[in-house]
Amino acid sequence: MATIQLTLPDQQLSALQTKAESANLTVNELLKQMIETTLSQPSEKERAMAYVLAKNKTLYERLA
Repeated sequence: MATIQLTLPDQQLSALQTKAESANLTVNELLKQMIETTLSQPSEKERAMAYVLAKNKTLYERLA
């Protein structure tokens, strides 16, 4: 496992601390959850491709 160091403006750190406290998490735990959520979501490009494929499924089946 790697360790990273991050420099944040005081206002952002304060907002993270507040959000973490309200979720009963440490800032580190909150950031890990946020990273996991971000990485597990499909990209905008992937969402657009899935939408186009689903929308035109019947057409593609007829053309095949």
